[in-house]
Amino acid sequence: MKLSLPAQTVAIQTDQGIDPIWYEKLTAMAAFINYFSEVNFKTLTNGQVLIWNDAQKKFLPGAN
Repeated sequence: MKLSLPAQTVAIQTDQGIDPIWYEKLTAMAAFINYFSEVNFKTLTNGQVLIWNDAQKKFLPGAN
């Protein structure tokens, strides 16, 4: 995932609220970050990877 945030000079807040394009991007970023909320990084071994489990809709530790 490539993450690009606006420069300080780019306004994401308008008179009508948050710009719809930036709202969509920030919502997608928050959803992606929340996927990691159940990962216990202390239990991952060195070099272990995370695998997306589509059935459970979350990342799970995978084989090295």
